[in-house]
Amino acid sequence: MGSMSELMIQQWEAEPDDVEVSFLCPHCGHPAAAWLKVPGDDDDYVDEVSCLNPETDHEYTVRLRRKNGIRSASIEGHPGIPVSVRDLDTTHDEEDDWDEPLPEPGAYGIFRDAMREWNGNVSALSEIDGGSSRNRMLFGTLYSIVEAYFADSIIGAALENVKIQKQLIKLEELGLHDKQITLDTVLEKPTIVRDMIRATLQGLSFHKLIMVSRISETAFGKPILPQDKDDRSLAIKSVDKRHDCVHRNGVDKQGNKHTDITQDYLRKIGSIFEKMAESLEGAMSDARVKEFVESLGSPGQL
Repeated sequence: MGSMSELMIQQWEAEPDDVEVSFLCPHCGHPAAAWLKVPGDDDDYVDEVSCLNPETDHEYTVRLRRKNGIRSASIEGHPGIPVSVRDLDTTHDEEDDWDEPLPEPGAYGIFRDAMREWNGNVSALSEIDGGSSRNRMLFGTLYSIVEAYFADSIIGAALENVKIQKQLIKLEELGLHDKQITLDTVLEKPTIVRDMIRATLQGLSFHKLIMVSRISETAFGKPILPQDKDDRSLAIKSVDKRHDCVHRNGVDKQGNKHTDITQDYLRKIGSIFEKMAESLEGAMSDARVKEFVESLGSPGQL
């Protein structure tokens, strides 16, 4: 038997790596993705990854290989399908001055779980009085949930896709379309454009629903604000209501207290936000399918 130090080294070397694998389903074009626990000392690893389309049951065997410290992946039976491989980065780079964390993977699933819990809290904690501090607390929590989802989904998609980055640069509200970058800067920092987009998006307030809808329309081809005029109006007006609840203890600029944040209001605005999140998820999925179909006609896929 080896020494205790040798045993500790072996255990450390065998610690599994968190690796995200993603690709577009060869059958339906929807995304397929999973976080895999890959043994740290395994240079050839096989696991199953399922398509995320809820209407189908496609599952694929993915083989991960590592050579010279670099991972690659392929789908057995579908060698021509590109597979994205991303290791969870737990290191800290002293030269990395980003204050914001990277977007959470699986943002929509996190959102759905949070909304289920939030709806339960509305039933258990909200009061009949529309001016209740509990109701304002639930309203503020709702905005935190949806804002986190919008930010993680949009920023995550933008960081992974150059085509989306090109679309976002065209959006005048982001102030990126007239930025000038010297060749020296590009040579020194090849990721400068991606980094500028990331910094700009992370500086946005994702509770500003009109802006979020414009970003979705520009990046993914579809706005997400409700088409129904009453629901749309309710959603847009809720932005100022949120501001008053967060910064003015529920009182508007004229000194009037919001007394309409009832249980019915909470459920209605929560339902609207769930539909908006569903619309964003659908828009991103449709954009991925469109890109996948277009790629089939490119020379590299023939």
